[in-house]
Amino acid sequence: MVGPEDDIMKLDKDSLRKDFSKDYKSYYSTELFEREGFIRKKCKACGKNFWTLDADRELCGDSEHEPYSFFTGKTSDINYADFWKKFAKFFKENGHSEIEKYPVVSRWRQDLYFTIASIQDFQRIENGRISFEYSENPLIVPQMCMRFNDIQNVGVTGRHLTAFMMAGQHAFNYPKEGYWRDRTMELNFKFLTEILGVKKKSLTYTEDVWAMGDFSEFGPCIEAFSNGLELVNNVFTQFESSNGKVSELKGRVVDVGWGFERLIWFKSGKQTLYDSVFKEQLEYIHRNMGIKPDHAKYGSVASIAGYIDIDASKAGENYEQEIMRRSGISREDYYSTIKPMQSAYAVADHMRTLLFGITDGALPSNVGGGYNLRVILRRVFDIVNEYGMDIDLMKLIESHARELKPVYPDIDTAIDEIGTIIDVERKRYNSTKSSANAIIDSIIRKKEKLTAEKLRTLYESNGIAPEYIAKELGKKGIDVEVPENFYTSIVKSDFVEGRKEKRSKIDIDVSGISKTKKLFYDFAEEAKAKVLKVENNMVVLDSTPFYAESGGQEADHGTINGIRVEDVQSVEGVIVHMMQSKPDLKVGQAVECRVDAERRARLMAHHTATHLISAAARQVLGKHAWQEGAKKSAEKAHIDVAHYEKLTEAQVKEIESTANKYILNGIKVAVEEMGRSEAESRFGFSIYQGHGVPAATMRIVQIHDLSGRLIDAEACGGLHLMNREGMIGIIRIIGSYRIHDGIDRLEFVAGPAALDYINSMDRTLKSIAASANIDLDKLEAGVGQKLGELREYAKEYSKLSDELSGYVAKEIAESAKGSSLARRLDYDRKMLRSIASKAVLIDTKAIVILYNSAGEAVCAAGEHSGMSAVQFITENSKKLIGNSFKGGGSERIAEGKLTK
Repeated sequence: MVGPEDDIMKLDKDSLRKDFSKDYKSYYSTELFEREGFIRKKCKACGKNFWTLDADRELCGDSEHEPYSFFTGKTSDINYADFWKKFAKFFKENGHSEIEKYPVVSRWRQDLYFTIASIQDFQRIENGRISFEYSENPLIVPQMCMRFNDIQNVGVTGRHLTAFMMAGQHAFNYPKEGYWRDRTMELNFKFLTEILGVKKKSLTYTEDVWAMGDFSEFGPCIEAFSNGLELVNNVFTQFESSNGKVSELKGRVVDVGWGFERLIWFKSGKQTLYDSVFKEQLEYIHRNMGIKPDHAKYGSVASIAGYIDIDASKAGENYEQEIMRRSGISREDYYSTIKPMQSAYAVADHMRTLLFGITDGALPSNVGGGYNLRVILRRVFDIVNEYGMDIDLMKLIESHARELKPVYPDIDTAIDEIGTIIDVERKRYNSTKSSANAIIDSIIRKKEKLTAEKLRTLYESNGIAPEYIAKELGKKGIDVEVPENFYTSIVKSDFVEGRKEKRSKIDIDVSGISKTKKLFYDFAEEAKAKVLKVENNMVVLDSTPFYAESGGQEADHGTINGIRVEDVQSVEGVIVHMMQSKPDLKVGQAVECRVDAERRARLMAHHTATHLISAAARQVLGKHAWQEGAKKSAEKAHIDVAHYEKLTEAQVKEIESTANKYILNGIKVAVEEMGRSEAESRFGFSIYQGHGVPAATMRIVQIHDLSGRLIDAEACGGLHLMNREGMIGIIRIIGSYRIHDGIDRLEFVAGPAALDYINSMDRTLKSIAASANIDLDKLEAGVGQKLGELREYAKEYSKLSDELSGYVAKEIAESAKGSSLARRLDYDRKMLRSIASKAVLIDTKAIVILYNSAGEAVCAAGEHSGMSAVQFITENSKKLIGNSFKGGGSERIAEGKLTK
């Protein structure tokens, strides 16, 4: 039995299940089971305990060892929105409030990319512990969730999805009681038998355990099955563990996750969940796919599909062979009828997932959770190509949106953006495909062994699907074994990798010191304070007017008793001042603090401008243009913005113009502290721009125009131009570039820094005019004339350089002799690129690396070299040159720097 402060319990599911089962009356038995006469049994197949009204039953009902048996001869079409209304009506009549879904992009959980369960809506992590924030109790929520750990099962098992509604039913037992196991199971049984129509004798309840990944919270759960299908999981989160100690939660949580699509499937009696939920989309796909679905043949597969779970650990039989063996269907029928139907199911699912993901602000990319969206979109492209589907993917998106809108009113708000994103991604996909055949030819010529890791590299680096490689090599009599779990193995984990709490820049022990009183939020520039600690050049005060570096805003500078303050950092709420030299200060001594007011004003101007540019980017680009990072210094600032392609000059100018219009029309900055639930309710999850960390109390910085219209609201601990908004003056974007896939950086100046920039540009123009002996007011025409002369010189220089590069390229090609070559030539990078490009045009089988004494390197690959230039130089520069390569490029050309 689990008890408070139990420190000897093993925290794994098998051990906990045994512990809970020993005292099953405390953890699994309910008034319902006793009243209805349920019998407790042990499953003959898996050994789990379960409850049933069927005295002859020997299996728990799980589809892993029991076929689907709820298909009916007479099926019915069930409208998604209408069935949600019926579900919601039942629970509202039984004391629950209905709330709107949360976004599928998990902005409030820093450790997760996507929402993977309905209970996640209410979880907030602070100081490593989970707390719950909820607006109603008890409640239901139509939460769309996204999971990518079963991609290859989608379309095959009849039940797997990458996006699904977890119809959440939740009761929170703190600070006041909600309800617990008896009430939960009463409602469960009533809905299943009276609304869904489950026959009581076919219903089984299986005892199991639910836990967080680290077992920080866990409890018993009761899974409901009928006719081989799991319908709902009733989780009773009851315990927490910390430092090896287990104790009962102060606020126990009822966490019931109804598989909404499964409920519709069960009710409809159709062969697959996909046929039940995606009727309109599948009709469109089949109509334009050139096949007619044969549900009579599929019937032999449908009932046993639940046994299938694609897993690389299986030996001797792949999942396709297993399906054919279990169903008795012929190989010909499987590949001509069953597999195309499975592929159509996957397309319908994947497009709905993309609809939700992009609408809520995620983008296909090579970074984080965006990579999973790119994987499923490219999987759709692969399937469309393989089966020659003549389908418009946007018609599928629009069809899904129409059906879902009654439940999710904002689901159609990003339709235009989705169309553009799909077009951009298709161009990238087609570009990678153009190089596939050359790479495959190289594999054949070199007789390379295609390991799972090599297939993964070819997919991630070159975008070549393993199925395409297997098909093309199969034509040449070469067998390729594609791992069954290939796509599952390449997708990113649900959890954010490497996101950890930031470590302090300084090393100082602040234990026993109270948190510093922050005078800077009152905009104090001078203050008296008392010294609490002095260590080397670090000083801790009881209160301070100095802002500590945070949220990308640099720290205040100034003086303490006349000694220069060069940096300020916060350590566990204690603010530490880094002095220019070791100060002669004593603990308990009173000191005078003076902030550099001009520097602070510059920082505040840049911080307020950051919020304005963030708002402008969303207005110009769309709500997907999420702020992914920012930095504000006294001299300039930058903001990192999510976008599906590199920003154009016109887009940058429009963002700048929009931000400046906010200023010209007048803005008002206000700061308000409020509870987290209130902040999320009033302003939505865009308050977490820049990945701000949720806290119990949020400091919300709001910018309105003079009519009171909200421009931007963000959770922010920085300093802003309150009551001095006019000081921001003008915003000038001075640079824009791609920092990695899906993210653009905008560098800008505002306020005093913008004036400095304009004055600097003015001095530069005057200097140019003087150097060229041209009047400033005639500079444009005069420079044009000078540029014309320079162009003539440039033409002559280019002609000579072209001739020289041709001679050198010929010699390089002759030396390469159809193989690889690396050579140092002391020309600039442009000349190296020209020589290398010409050399591989002369010898199309060659691959050439040229580098200079400055460490610049260029690699060019001939059309028939069978190698990617960027891949070759990355993998071979250390061996051929002695230095590693850092840079980028494409199949034909790569360039960058050599590093030790």
